[in-house]
Amino acid sequence: MTATRLRDAGEECIPTLDAVLDVYSDSTLELHIEIKTDAHGIPYPGLEARLIDTLKRRRLERRAIITCFVPSVIETVRRLWPRARVLISLDRRSAEMMGGIAPALKYFATIPGCIVAIEKSLLALALPLALKVLGGERLGAWVTNEPQDIAYWLAQPVRQITTDRPDLAVSIRRQLMSASARS
Repeated sequence: MTATRLRDAGEECIPTLDAVLDVYSDSTLELHIEIKTDAHGIPYPGLEARLIDTLKRRRLERRAIITCFVPSVIETVRRLWPRARVLISLDRRSAEMMGGIAPALKYFATIPGCIVAIEKSLLALALPLALKVLGGERLGAWVTNEPQDIAYWLAQPVRQITTDRPDLAVSIRRQLMSASARS
């Protein structure tokens, strides 16, 4: 995790975490930092501790949320840093591996303060249950990239949406807020 840039196979540069954090160091934005695993979902040794050290060194404890698809990674983060803000991403495959959406939600509800971002088609089927188990303040929807999806999920009682199109989300949120203010 150095401030240098890494080159990928093309002409674009991929910034390191430190380089990205340099850009956002003076902002007030909440930073969601995802820990990736290998193709089999196996964590890279020591990555959680290195990330935690970086966040603490940069004094980002209150702004950073550590995210992952693998529950054991979130458990490791919480073991190493009990006050860490965490988010687990849940898709259909992950829910099935945990015995279904109901057992998965009940398990994540036991992790204090853990936000659960659920893939939109799964969440659409389980929204009443998810709200009952977690409440809207611990619930998110992801990947919403089409304007109608973004608008729909912004109007739901969830904490957040995750999208590859933040430009659309910001624009749609402004439109929804403006329409709400006129009502």
